[in-house]
Amino acid sequence: MKKHNIIAMALTSLMALPVIAQDSTPAVGDILQGINMFTPEEGDPAYKVKANEKYGTQWGVDMAYGLWNTEKVSDVKRHNNLALLHAQLNQRLIEDKANGGTWLRVEFSGSWGLDRESAQSDTFFTEAYATASGLHADAMGPHEGIFPEVALMQYFAGKRACLIAGMVNLTNYFDAVSIANDSFSSFTNDGFVNSTILPLVDSNIGGILQVELNRNNYMMVAVSRTGCDSGYNPFNSDYCDGYAVVGEYGHIFADGAATLRINPFYTSTDVDMDDGTGERRRQNAGLVASIEYTPCDPLTIYSRAGFAAKQYLSNSAEFSVGANIKLFPSREDDFLGISYGVFKGQTPCDGERAEHNREQVLEVMYSFQVNDYFKVVPHFQYTVSYTHLTLPTTSR
Repeated sequence: MKKHNIIAMALTSLMALPVIAQDSTPAVGDILQGINMFTPEEGDPAYKVKANEKYGTQWGVDMAYGLWNTEKVSDVKRHNNLALLHAQLNQRLIEDKANGGTWLRVEFSGSWGLDRESAQSDTFFTEAYATASGLHADAMGPHEGIFPEVALMQYFAGKRACLIAGMVNLTNYFDAVSIANDSFSSFTNDGFVNSTILPLVDSNIGGILQVELNRNNYMMVAVSRTGCDSGYNPFNSDYCDGYAVVGEYGHIFADGAATLRINPFYTSTDVDMDDGTGERRRQNAGLVASIEYTPCDPLTIYSRAGFAAKQYLSNSAEFSVGANIKLFPSREDDFLGISYGVFKGQTPCDGERAEHNREQVLEVMYSFQVNDYFKVVPHFQYTVSYTHLTLPTTSR
């Protein structure tokens, strides 16, 4: 059993050009627009400037400095001292007011260790099995600049449907719990940012079909390769090859104050085993569900739960619950975040077997908005890991 505390401080700057203002009454296409387009403050007069609308350009940039320290884990005291950058662009290529048009989506993510020890660490806020999602890039980790997504987005059917194809980042669309899907200004543990069970890959060739059924329901399905690690050529997969199918059904209710998401998935992967047993085909399937609810303006709560049939390249079970609370009415943009999760970790792919591989994580953070472009976000995490690895037996 391992226990370690994590204390972190992130200084974050946010800048986004205006987007088209939306009426408070739901309209056709609002759900898909909310998922795909950049709408940081819908309805806020500050975002109604028209300068960029005729060019169909939307963009946002997040910049941060992160300092992370932990107690001894495996007799090593670690820290990360990082500069971080995340940027996104939506550029309209063909205008079609009736159907929504054709768009180019580009995403850039990078973080750079400011000392040698930072550059040697694999992840920013997690180091154990259960809360580390290896299938997609950790925006808070010491990765040099990568492009998690470069894709075309085509709306059709009167804005009720959309097709996204190219090098896609599934984390931008699926399991997007509003208070637990932002590594910079909310929870930072991988287990809270996205589901640790869903194969939400980035930097891989794939496509997503989205359909808005009505003003309260939508469906999405994605098919993506899984063989390319973040930052590498998506057409080359020397280590392993495979694909993932991820779905989502979303239901918005309580006059828009609550959202239920249900995500089934299936994966099929060829893996060259490091234990000398050769290449193996691995399949996995499972289901994840999440719900978020804003009962009143100062409080938003969420919960996420899921399971997988096989404990391989995915966790086998997870449950988390959290809340964002605005403590001071005069500080509308500040909030306290508290989240707790239990995760059953994955089996390593090198032939080792993880028994009783379970983690409990508690994270407490506070987002202090200094001005429109600068915020201070301190974090505290407490992790308890129960992990025992055994090597497989081999016959002689």
